[in-house]
Amino acid sequence: MFKILIVEDEPYERLGLKEQISATYDPDNIRVAGSVEEAIDAVNSWVPDLILLDIRLKGKSGFEVARYVKKEYPAIEIIIITAYNEFEYARKALGFRINYYLSKPVRPSLLMETIRDALHKNKDSAVSLQQSIWPLLETGQHSKAESSIGFDVHTVLVAAFEKPQGRLHEYMNFIYTYLDKGKKKIELMKNRCIVYLDCDYEHLTSVLESLCSHFENKFGSKMVFGAGQSDGTMTDCYLRGITACNHKIFYPHISILEFEGMEKGRENQCAYPLTDEQKLLNMARRGSTTELEGMLHQLVEVLISSSGRSYPVLRTWVEGLYNSLKRLCITEGILSNEISIIEPESFWFSAECLEKDIGGFIQRISRMLEGRTRIEHPVIAKAVDYMLEHYNEDITLPGLSRKLSISSGYFSRLFKEEVGTPFRNYLIGIRMDRAKKLLLKSGVAVSEVAVEVGYSDPNYFSEAFKKYEGISPSEYREMNGVS
Repeated sequence: MFKILIVEDEPYERLGLKEQISATYDPDNIRVAGSVEEAIDAVNSWVPDLILLDIRLKGKSGFEVARYVKKEYPAIEIIIITAYNEFEYARKALGFRINYYLSKPVRPSLLMETIRDALHKNKDSAVSLQQSIWPLLETGQHSKAESSIGFDVHTVLVAAFEKPQGRLHEYMNFIYTYLDKGKKKIELMKNRCIVYLDCDYEHLTSVLESLCSHFENKFGSKMVFGAGQSDGTMTDCYLRGITACNHKIFYPHISILEFEGMEKGRENQCAYPLTDEQKLLNMARRGSTTELEGMLHQLVEVLISSSGRSYPVLRTWVEGLYNSLKRLCITEGILSNEISIIEPESFWFSAECLEKDIGGFIQRISRMLEGRTRIEHPVIAKAVDYMLEHYNEDITLPGLSRKLSISSGYFSRLFKEEVGTPFRNYLIGIRMDRAKKLLLKSGVAVSEVAVEVGYSDPNYFSEAFKKYEGISPSEYREMNGVS
């Protein structure tokens, strides 16, 4: 639905305009502002599609709003409505690239016709956020995405930012204005911007380098472009752009990353640093804050350097570390089901960002350990300890219940309440986490991994692994460059 902002300092005028427009457009998507300050706040927080603007606002000029909007949000259409219809005002309005100018009193039919025309122009603009393309590409609907965008896409740029909080709309409009040639569409995706272009990447390199430099000067922070091209579908371009952007952490001094360059930049992967992880867990358990900071910094450096410049490998390792930290909570007898996991769209702009993320995670755990918010039934902690130690044995819920002298039904309910996941799912998670680490070792057969994590039948293990991870053990190895 279209969003319309009415900027008018006369209360009755505001009310009249809102009622008139609400007869055609959704009242919930119509807001009002009575001053320059209110208008700019509304633009920044709400980003309307259209502004109806009076040019005399409580002693200030409405052109202050127009100047700000056209600089920071060039896709927003503006209709000036004023009783001061001298030519000079009209000329000044046109100087701000404003196409609509109405004098009071405005005939209702003319007002609504002008609004429809302005909104139609906005809808056709490439920066319009009414139809997001990336969700279609994420689900493989390239045909629908290609028809929605309205032009042939040859390059997809994925822009990410060192400091995305609160300024994404400003960043998006800065990029859109800077890329002033050819057909394009830009949209937000979580904390990134996706840019679809009809030109080849080779024609953009100097422009993008200049854009990144000007961005840093203007906003005081860095940005990166992941560039994707393909002879296949627009989805291929998009996925390549995402992949390139995700690898920023391995290239701290590069602002434009090409997918082909990421593939060529792969290195030999080393083993997961289990010893360093164990040291970190022991320090977290002891609450050694000063030592923890140094150990975390060391571990992050090792994770990045050992992953072979492969983002999927690094992400898998970080997820494994998070799981180990959550298991630490449970073995220490504290609740951990409120601790968040890594979001699917998360990536790390730099080593410092990754260290900050893991550090924040450990700090939350440390606070819980200090407060020692113990679970009501420490028997669950004993159960988890046993599972972590004997995961490669035949563990069943009834069997473990007998060891703990508790009924299996009560134990099942209690485990789910305290741990946040059913007993069987948790046991599978322990086994699969261990299996993923073993699969990253060269020379270890899948059948050996199966036995090591408690599966006597390698075929059953492979089925369970694929159900848990979404790919087979062999595909997991191939994806992580292990032969």
